[in-house]
Amino acid sequence: MSEVAIQVDQLSKLYRLGATGTGSLRQDVQRWWTTAIRQKQDPFFLPEPTTAPQQSLWALKDVSFEVKQGEVWGIVGNNGAGKSTLLKIISRIVRPTRGTVRGRGRISSLLEVGTGFQAELSGRENIFLSGYILGMSKAEVRAKFDEIVAFSGIEKFLDTPVKRYSSGMYVRLAFAVAAHLEPDILILDEVLAVGDAEFQKNAWAKCAKFRGVPAAPSSSSATACKPSPTFAKNACGFSRAKSRPSATFPPL
Repeated sequence: MSEVAIQVDQLSKLYRLGATGTGSLRQDVQRWWTTAIRQKQDPFFLPEPTTAPQQSLWALKDVSFEVKQGEVWGIVGNNGAGKSTLLKIISRIVRPTRGTVRGRGRISSLLEVGTGFQAELSGRENIFLSGYILGMSKAEVRAKFDEIVAFSGIEKFLDTPVKRYSSGMYVRLAFAVAAHLEPDILILDEVLAVGDAEFQKNAWAKCAKFRGVPAAPSSSSATACKPSPTFAKNACGFSRAKSRPSATFPPL
């Protein structure tokens, strides 16, 4: 039986509408002291729903599922259903209001176009920069440099500053670096939607390797978030629809 790579248990995320931080420096310091030093629940994280329910929004509520090693999942749903929030929590970018997420192995995520890129640097320089941010060593980046460039298909523009790249070129290069990290868990958001047909074909093939093709580590797992059911059904072994914060992920 395959080991569990990602375990999400009763995950919930509450946003306070129109609010940034706690509202004052004193409360920010109090939040830091309570959560970081005393290791207790954030006193400003859960506003009373009975006092001002219109001021808060549950992006996720009591979501639970498991992803086993070697599985590729796709999550589809309407805008605002909480798909990106879910992936950011799994990627340890956003903190959940309650619930737990457990992952086994190295996680690599590509959630937004140009994540980790510096606009003034060239594509060549950003390959090394993005590789470092994702956890690769200089030797690893050098060993896989030619493969990354070939996969991205932007050889002619490698020494051009990425600020002059189109959104499609951004994603091709960013995905090429993330895909060659050989992570245990690869998390993708809607960024692949901006790629052309040829790039999406290559991306699908790369995702297929995570499903057990001998050319890839059989223990790898991936969680993909994509609005297209066609993509989910072709690239993923498991597709789940998410239409509300407390979705139970019924099969498509």
